[in-house]
Amino acid sequence: MSALELVQVTKRFGNVTAVDGLSVTVPEGSLFGLIGPNGAGKTTTFGLIAGFLKPTSGEIRVHGHVLGAGTPRAGSLVALPQDAEMPRRQTATQALVVLGRLGGLDSATALDRATRALDRVGIRDLAHKRVGLMSHGQRRRVAIAQTLLGEREIILLDEPTAGLDPLAAAELRALVKGLAGERTIVFSSHNLAEVEALCDRAAIIARGKLISVGTMDELRSAGGLVRVLLGAVPADGLGGVVEQVRRVPGVRSARPAGDDPKAVDVEVDDKHAGGPDAVASELLKQLLMAGIVIRSVERGKSLEARFIEDAQRSET
Repeated sequence: MSALELVQVTKRFGNVTAVDGLSVTVPEGSLFGLIGPNGAGKTTTFGLIAGFLKPTSGEIRVHGHVLGAGTPRAGSLVALPQDAEMPRRQTATQALVVLGRLGGLDSATALDRATRALDRVGIRDLAHKRVGLMSHGQRRRVAIAQTLLGEREIILLDEPTAGLDPLAAAELRALVKGLAGERTIVFSSHNLAEVEALCDRAAIIARGKLISVGTMDELRSAGGLVRVLLGAVPADGLGGVVEQVRRVPGVRSARPAGDDPKAVDVEVDDKHAGGPDAVASELLKQLLMAGIVIRSVERGKSLEARFIEDAQRSET
């Protein structure tokens, strides 16, 4: 079952088309990444989903219901913008209760859900501390807590770890990962490694258009690309390894990886007998027989490589 659907959604600002016929389906309970270069239309897309903007054309469906411009989103979805701040003079509990009441909850229910939400994000011990006296990471947790006051809402998180120190960012990523399944989360981030680690599905957009969409495995898959990671580089460098790899039947090309001094990127023939897996197996066998220390052999591209490739293709 889909939690969220964008069907041929277009948004124009005068002569500028920010979102161009975008169609995306987000499954119920998924952690879905929305990625793209600056100016790709991510923020506009979030604004359309959240109801801040009216589509020029197309439909946005939440749990099967079409949400028109001006339709209240309470009970359907909740958005957390990148720079969202909670009231600093209130305690965490007070801030959440007020937001719960604004969302239609009675006082007792709002307090109960605020308490449970703070517990869920790991800061129940800070329930009565003023938000303004908290660290940046703690304030971001309070902000995440307010997205949990409802029961079935889709959560839109726009760059939730932006500006956090590495430890706080790692803790927040673990928190978001832990929410997967019990909530449907649409996650926007410029940190592709973060999206790759967190999300089970993602969409790549550029110039407002959908470029690629699928599971992480589908997006990373490059069919005929294999990466060989060495445990140690031979004394004469990667050159000899590359030449040996090129002699393996079914290998189209091999070259040192540009982002890893101990890796070789290999393009194999998809139509070779047994397919890419058979070529990779033979490749591993030949290298081990030659006494080359192998750390691992990986199929497919990183999300970053796929993103760069797709973004460049969209420019042509």
